[in-house]
Amino acid sequence: MMRKLVAAVMGLFMVWSSYAQDYTFTNHNIVPFSLNPALIGNANAIRCGLNYRRQWPTLDNHFNTVRLSYDQNFYKRMCSFAAYYIYDNKGQSDIITNEIGLGYGHTMRLAEDMGTEYFLRLGVTAAVFYNKYGADHQFGDQYWDVTGDGSGQTSEDGVEGASTTFVDFGFGAAFVVSNMLTVGLSVSHIGQPFSGIAEEQDEVLYRKYAFHASYVRDLESSNGLWGRTELSDKSLFVNANFQYQDPFYKTAYMGAGVMISPIIGGLAYKRALDGGINTISFMLGGTYKGLQAYYVYDLYTSHKGNGSWSHEISFIYIYQRHERYPCPVVYW
Repeated sequence: MMRKLVAAVMGLFMVWSSYAQDYTFTNHNIVPFSLNPALIGNANAIRCGLNYRRQWPTLDNHFNTVRLSYDQNFYKRMCSFAAYYIYDNKGQSDIITNEIGLGYGHTMRLAEDMGTEYFLRLGVTAAVFYNKYGADHQFGDQYWDVTGDGSGQTSEDGVEGASTTFVDFGFGAAFVVSNMLTVGLSVSHIGQPFSGIAEEQDEVLYRKYAFHASYVRDLESSNGLWGRTELSDKSLFVNANFQYQDPFYKTAYMGAGVMISPIIGGLAYKRALDGGINTISFMLGGTYKGLQAYYVYDLYTSHKGNGSWSHEISFIYIYQRHERYPCPVVYW
């Protein structure tokens, strides 16, 4: 039953985000702490994830991103640890990004009322980035301001084989009503690191703020989730999210998913408040014992020539151990 619960909640997927060097994913739930470090260990189990995304496949400058992750909790399930690696290939090796990071999360039990428990989750992440640039990398002064056509000339030195390394930090907090409601916020790129090889302002990785809320409803019990520690085989999930990154990125999101075991489906809409690309995302997944698999299709609804769609495939494996300590059953 616990594995079914994890699989069900994975059905509700979060908004993807992109700006500057940031990689993009639709389904943050394959590794929830990519959205908020406070969610490290929120599966209350050992969780291993694999995610692959191919964005704009019909264009020559398509993106390919692979993410591996591991997280678990320990010491009465109040402390959590995470490790992850991300490989991002932009524009056929125009820019290759390698990111490796560690994270720590801590859960504090605030109160209990009528069988419902309240928790505060805190989390931090630290990562090292290694960016490498290919021969086709172009700078802003290679384009005409009005037409956007390439001039082929730049004031910068050659960049083929050039690279840069920097560190990055993130922090998050979440308030949780056990097994029902999660409300949180996070800050990424706290130090606003310089991420490029040219001394330009647009190479700064600006702080990104995320505000999110999610609700889980048991469709088989009239009492919902009050006083319960597990979900049934039929559940509904609703999610809202807003992300902001100065000066260009403002995105609002709403998603919903339903689980009728062993099948999970979901639908989400992303609205770019900055005039960017709007997206409708469709998700279909399933679960077998501790293994879950998901496919996400992004349909771009904006009138822009951007390749029209993206594909994402996700796998997650949950291994839950039997421990003597009770745990806050909180899922994203």
